Amino acid sequence: MMCESPRVRRARVGVVLAAVLVLTGCSSPQLSSPVGEWVAVDGDHGTLSIRADGTFSMTDSSYNPLQYREADNDFDATGTWLMTPNNPDVKLNFKMATQGAMSVSPGGFDVSFNSGVIRLHDPDDVLDIEFRLTSD
Repeated sequence: MMCESPRVRRARVGVVLAAVLVLTGCSSPQLSSPVGEWVAVDGDHGTLSIRADGTFSMTDSSYNPLQYREADNDFDATGTWLMTPNNPDVKLNFKMATQGAMSVSPGGFDVSFNSGVIRLHDPDDVLDIEFRLTSD
């Protein structure tokens, strides 16, 4: 039976530790709160501001999530948000919304946020907007 030299053994341990760090370091952050500024990505436009006081606003959005359609960077909304025990999602309750000069009926969505991404989409998953957290 061949014995490993201490140098070879340290090299193997180093490779294993590097692999563990790479695998755990590549995972998404797991946020416990949705509070912060969320900005649209991937060619979309808009800002979703979720505040600690339980309110939010969406401004200049290129997607109207309440009517499942594209917007000309003119969808604006305000509302409230809440989290419930045993549910990792946040509930966004749109209280007032407009697309341009047109009023839009209120509504609500449960959305995931804990990976640093909030995605609102139509039921057929064809149209959507994705927001990424820019600040805590």
